[in-house]
Amino acid sequence: MHKPNNLLESDVRDELDWDYRVDDSRIEIKADDGMIKLTGAVPTLEEAMMATDDARSVSGVRDVDNELNVGLLGESIADADVATACAAALDRDKFVPKGSVTATVLNGWVTLTGTVRNHFQRKAAEHAVSRVQGVLGVNNDVSLTDEPIPSDVVDRINQALRRNSVVDDSTIQVSNEGHVIYLDGVTNSWAAKQEAEDAAWSAPGVSEVVDRLMVIV
Repeated sequence: MHKPNNLLESDVRDELDWDYRVDDSRIEIKADDGMIKLTGAVPTLEEAMMATDDARSVSGVRDVDNELNVGLLGESIADADVATACAAALDRDKFVPKGSVTATVLNGWVTLTGTVRNHFQRKAAEHAVSRVQGVLGVNNDVSLTDEPIPSDVVDRINQALRRNSVVDDSTIQVSNEGHVIYLDGVTNSWAAKQEAEDAAWSAPGVSEVVDRLMVIV
């Protein structure tokens, strides 16, 4: 669905205003033929990530360029304090196995290392530290344990996609090379694209998902 730039900007603003988790008071929005650019600043990295998700959820948005800065005005937090807070956040998160992930901090950027069993535990670690004040960015270098991949992994993923109502109108081709899954084709929304990627990651033994899906709105 094609929308004029001014209408798309207004819809994205309304969506950001609607999300109580995001302080959008310093966010600027620019639309150009379905492409959204976000500039300005938000207090935390988590809010920057949620702002991208909110913009992508709006009908007519083809992609989002997030150029938001992170941090409160005039605030500077020592790396050691950020690292301590990140360690506590990881320990509190119920999806991150205890002691499996370590966070180091340099100039506000967090690097995560360690090993977990699946992609969703790895993403949970990233989300946990993104909520910490003073975190400006995250390098997620957490590894996945090696597990066997079933010979019918493509069939399993296709079955999961057929069960998912969000991807009903999508045309998706699934293939694999060893532990790597490839997704090709088109979806009609970012939500469908994300659901397809999550379905691929949910298959046992998958170490990487290469998402080449195009969003056509």
